[in-house]
Amino acid sequence: MAFYANTFIFDDIPSEFYNLYFGGFGDSGEAITPTASDISLITQKLFRKPVPLYYGSEQTPVLSFPLSMYSPDEITAQDFSLISSWLFGQMNYVKLRICQSDMSDIYFNCFLTAPMITRVGNIIQGISCTVVCDSPWAWKSPRTYTYTYGDTYNIVETRILLNESANNFYTYPTELIITANTFGGTIHITNMDDDDREFILSLSPNEVLTLDCENKIITSTTTTYPLENFNKNWLRFLRGYNSLEIDGNISELEFTVPVAVKIGG
Repeated sequence: MAFYANTFIFDDIPSEFYNLYFGGFGDSGEAITPTASDISLITQKLFRKPVPLYYGSEQTPVLSFPLSMYSPDEITAQDFSLISSWLFGQMNYVKLRICQSDMSDIYFNCFLTAPMITRVGNIIQGISCTVVCDSPWAWKSPRTYTYTYGDTYNIVETRILLNESANNFYTYPTELIITANTFGGTIHITNMDDDDREFILSLSPNEVLTLDCENKIITSTTTTYPLENFNKNWLRFLRGYNSLEIDGNISELEFTVPVAVKIGG
């Protein structure tokens, strides 16, 4: 087993509900499992050139690792049917939480695949499977930052935002909500730690824009085609501290930032 925890929570249901616990028969206490820091290199080999051309790298593949569980009592055929419906064959990613003290705010967004049964004397007592995550890492609960300005004509200020994500690439807010004040106008958000990269939008009075900067989606309460008023520089954060210079007719600004955790499996 890769964890010292005895129990887990899957799809908000604790494993004790089904009398299931982490571990397997014959576990020695030693385990080697994948970590969450691997990359794929993008290179090209040229004839008679010993050093290949390097184009970059990607943080792939997604994290996957084996998982085993057992029951101290017999798992009947009826019990296994209920357990199988709970753990396997999900239609969407489900949160897997490991119940140990150093992972209280960490979860894996995953599917459980390749289920296998362990029988002892023709009695089902264990189940093993593979956890396949939605990313190369686990997650913490996302961080939300809200800045409220009221109806002041024009805001000019600098905010320091700490991006706690372990992702070494850019982290994009999964939700950015911008509420214009009664004056409306152009809004600038400049990340001075990202080579002064500018995020520029124009809003009508009292307009509310919601942006998913990760998936490049923007919606507006008043404008049919809000992309026409946007410079397409989707807001992004470097790992660590980001100095944001905020300038514009803003009533409220809210960021929701995902937090990657490279804990392995």
